[in-house]
Amino acid sequence: MKNLILAGGRASRELSVLIPKGRNKVLLKIMGKPVIYYSLNGLQQTVSAETILVYRAGEEDVYREASSYSQTPLIPVVQETGDSVHEAILAAESRLRDIDYFFLVFGDIIVEQDAFTHLLNTHLTEEPSATILVVPIEPRNVYTYGLAIVDENSFVKKVVEKPQSIELREPCYALGGLYILPIWILDKLEKGYTLPQAIDYLARESRVRAVYYSDLWIDIGYPTDLLEATYQLLSRIDQQFISNKAEIETNTVIKGPVYISDNVYIDHYVVIKGPVYLGDDSFIGAHSFIRHYVNIENRVRIGAFNEIRYSNIQPYAFTHSRVTIMDSIIGENTLFESNITLLNVLSEEEEPPRLRIHIVNKPGEKIRKMGSVIGYNSRISTNKVLKPGTILEPNTVLK
Repeated sequence: MKNLILAGGRASRELSVLIPKGRNKVLLKIMGKPVIYYSLNGLQQTVSAETILVYRAGEEDVYREASSYSQTPLIPVVQETGDSVHEAILAAESRLRDIDYFFLVFGDIIVEQDAFTHLLNTHLTEEPSATILVVPIEPRNVYTYGLAIVDENSFVKKVVEKPQSIELREPCYALGGLYILPIWILDKLEKGYTLPQAIDYLARESRVRAVYYSDLWIDIGYPTDLLEATYQLLSRIDQQFISNKAEIETNTVIKGPVYISDNVYIDHYVVIKGPVYLGDDSFIGAHSFIRHYVNIENRVRIGAFNEIRYSNIQPYAFTHSRVTIMDSIIGENTLFESNITLLNVLSEEEEPPRLRIHIVNKPGEKIRKMGSVIGYNSRISTNKVLKPGTILEPNTVLK
């Protein structure tokens, strides 16, 4: 068996504003690591085999950064043409033909390591033709995923590609981005089958075992997914870690679990309520309030009197004073001038793809929250208020 990890997938329009030219969504950062780290690490912890990485031509940063986290040397394969998953797999065909099975993983999936272990153990124990991870989803989101319809014995009956709607009369799950596949599936892909079509063929002609998984699993396809991944990964911080290379003024208040990295400076009268992650060389200005599920990446500078909640701020962002950021994602190398507010409460009619609805103070009451997604290299001038759900294109200057 060999490992094959795909890292060339195109981002949705909403997510693409965060991705500089020559990079890929798998390099977006959470807790100081790129998204691809989480799938690569889980795969290599499970299967100590040759790992092939497929990335898109012109996105060599993907290979360089993934290699820095890989436990063994990665075998690079450049996808020169095509946008589909089956074309990405076929780009690595010559590296796969000498084996019986390969472990296929999508590089934009964040999932616990035990999902890989469960999948492998099931495959080795039961010896089906193929074994795939499936996860439960909310019916309102079915159109954003490939789906597997599963019988009472946990075998796949049918695979459906991102339907606009589907009658959910049978057990139906999202394809989880982890697969153990027979090498002869390449023959179907060469004939133009998509990966879901090829698995559907396998399910009809042989046995495809579905492995259910209901713990942490997030497919990074939309900004809401990145926010949810930020929330879930920060939730796993269970203590305070503060680097001995960080400088924190004595009148700073830090409560709850935090991870504060090297060379962080936290100025006077800052309040931090975890879980919070502060990346290397970041700066938090005086009287700022950083509260609950905030991810601040390396070399970010937060000015005085800022308030930030439930947000992900990518590297090299800079905010001046009195900036309020809620439920938002800020692209790298962005600049906020003073007195800027990103509103976050959506109207009842608005619902971005895969929005998770969060509980507010009153028991049983729900509210839709989504702030802004600010494209990389953007600049927002002073005294601006951005409405909920704003998507700002890269290189925008908002005067």
